[in-house]
Amino acid sequence: MTISDEVSRSEADIQWLDKQIDGLEVKADDRSRLAASLLDMAHEHHKAIVLLIVHKLTGSAFALIRLLFESYIRGVWLHRSASQVEIAAFKAEKLDKKFKDLVSAVETLDGFESGVLSDTQKRSWKALNSFTHGGFAQAVRRITEKTIEANYDTDEIIEALRFSRALGFLTAIAVADLAGNVKLANDVLQRAKQ
Repeated sequence: MTISDEVSRSEADIQWLDKQIDGLEVKADDRSRLAASLLDMAHEHHKAIVLLIVHKLTGSAFALIRLLFESYIRGVWLHRSASQVEIAAFKAEKLDKKFKDLVSAVETLDGFESGVLSDTQKRSWKALNSFTHGGFAQAVRRITEKTIEANYDTDEIIEALRFSRALGFLTAIAVADLAGNVKLANDVLQRAKQ
C-alpha cells in the first residue's frame, strides 16, 4: 500500500460519508447541537488531514490528529454522557474534566466497553501532544542530513491516514446515532469493515 493508495481510499470514503451525513437533522437542544458541532469539527479535521497530506503539509496533518480524536470523544461524551451541569460548564468554558476522564465516561456506554479508545489514548497521547504542540516528535521529523524540511516515514503517513479514516467512520456513526438513524450507522459500519 502506498500513500497515494491510502489517500485515494480516504478521499473515496470522505465523499461517501459526506453524502450520507449531509442534511441529517438533530434535535435543537444544547446537548444535541453542541455534540453535532464537535462531530462536524471532527469530520472536518479528517478531511483536512487528508488534504494536508496530499499537499505534502505532513506536519500540519499530524498536528490535527489529536484534535480529530478529541473532537470525536467530546462530541460523543456531550451527546451520551454529560450531565446538564457538565453541559453548562462546557458552555461556560469551565468544564473541569481531563480528557482521559471523558474517554473513560464514553467507555461506560453500550458499544464502547472494549477499551479501545482508552488504550489508544494511553498508547498515543504523548506522541499526539508532541505533534500538536511542536514537541520533539514533530521537530525530529523535519531534520534530514543536509536540510530542515518535512521528513516523515511513509509507514507513519499511512498509519496517520488509516487512524484518521477510522476516526472518520466512528464520527459518522456518532452523527447517525445523534440523528437517530440506525440504518445509516449500520451502513457506515459495513463500509468501514470493507
